[in-house]
Amino acid sequence: MKPCILVFGLPRSGTTWIGKLFDSHPDTLYRHEPDSVQKLKMPLFPEKEDAASYREELEHFIDALPQMRSPEVVGKQPLFPKSYQSSAGLAAYRASVLVAKAAGRVHRHFPSPYRPTAGGLERARLVWKSIESQGRLGTCMNALPEARAIHLMRHPCGYVASVLRGEANRHFNDATPVAERLWVLKLLLATVPGKNHGVSLDELARLTPEERLAWRWVLTQEKTLIDIAGCDRVLTMRYEDVCAEPSAATRRMFAFAGLDFHPQTERFVQASTGATRKGYYSVFKNPRAAAERWRSELSPSVIDRIFGVVRASSFRDFYDDEPTAIAATEVLS
Repeated sequence: MKPCILVFGLPRSGTTWIGKLFDSHPDTLYRHEPDSVQKLKMPLFPEKEDAASYREELEHFIDALPQMRSPEVVGKQPLFPKSYQSSAGLAAYRASVLVAKAAGRVHRHFPSPYRPTAGGLERARLVWKSIESQGRLGTCMNALPEARAIHLMRHPCGYVASVLRGEANRHFNDATPVAERLWVLKLLLATVPGKNHGVSLDELARLTPEERLAWRWVLTQEKTLIDIAGCDRVLTMRYEDVCAEPSAATRRMFAFAGLDFHPQTERFVQASTGATRKGYYSVFKNPRAAAERWRSELSPSVIDRIFGVVRASSFRDFYDDEPTAIAATEVLS
């Protein structure tokens, strides 16, 4: 297996769609949020200077990804034809995922009887998509010198609106609202950007849920950008920019990752952006409408509160009410 491609971002940042864009290439082996099923022991927000101490764990984790069988990891729809898999193999794969998901209603993470491993294709690329490990991205890149990564950012208002919509419709397994998970904010406040802001956990606890989510967004993105600064193996992409020009953005991400723009991917780009299917986690939707939905969902007062947090951060010129197209490397300069 060749070096892996990481697709990392916060939850509700478009990572599933971007991950499936990579999965649509016939030479990739896609694993969907495996670190949310098989937890890593390393901290959520480690110091990148400690990467050497986590290298062995990360290498073992990545080596084990092709063998994972959890339908949550190997069965994210749609499932694409692959250059390393026959038509009969694809049919067996799709049937196995259906069986595992049906059995999973009784026994969670019931293993898929069959899943491809791409073991017979030298040029196959492993894709690890994660919403769990964005704070680990700098450490991962230091520990995995041959990996390439896509760091996906979504407008803070888009992130907040999507999280609140998901909670309102009970799409999340965790009963504790994201804004009330103060333990995550406590971890973030212990990072370099958290210390630089000089805000306390008690102060954050007194804020509105929207403001706490905005702080979670700001501190996570600042931590990530500090850790990946100067690393030419990470490409930071704004979700809104991918939505504006899906084909061009996909070509850019693929070229960066060392993949050609295959006709199968081109067809999926057209299919996923040309028709809307109901479902909170659907990858088939109007991308421009998805990117701008927060403008009609959030009240002006809530938007003002979110921007109040963003303007107090290094992102004050990166995201405005009308986002300015500037390079992510300029954020922390």
